[in-house]
Amino acid sequence: MTTVHDGETRTVIRKLAILLVLYYLIQYAVSLILAAALNAWDYDGDSDKGDRYNGGMLPFWHFDCGFGEGDVALISWLSIVISQMALCLLIFKLVQSTTHAWDYSFTLSFLHFCLSSAACRAFPVNWVWWVTLGICTIIVACASELMCYFLHDLKDIEK
Repeated sequence: MTTVHDGETRTVIRKLAILLVLYYLIQYAVSLILAAALNAWDYDGDSDKGDRYNGGMLPFWHFDCGFGEGDVALISWLSIVISQMALCLLIFKLVQSTTHAWDYSFTLSFLHFCLSSAACRAFPVNWVWWVTLGICTIIVACASELMCYFLHDLKDIEK
């Protein structure tokens, strides 16, 4: 009988696929709740980007991001921050490996960059989007690694 290890390719791909689906479910839920709360179903920014916008693009929207640029920019920024912080809990619950926590964090952020570029058909040039994604990725990597270490690995040692 063989045992399945955390580092096997099938296990990594399965966990990554589950994390990616859950990450985007959370990001869509947050985006739709914020869009409903702020009544931001129409684009209020630059007219050349308005033809690309619809409510389904909110998790991928990188043209406007941050405070003071309109409701769509605020929703885009908040959905990144909230879903990245929820990613800490997802990595802790699903991965449960201190050595792999940072890897899943960086891989999911890279996949989010690729999917955002593909969905919007443009390379992200907004500096707020890049800084937010970078800082959130580092925070998620460190926090999920510490959570796995202190709340999972040390509990196994104490038993």
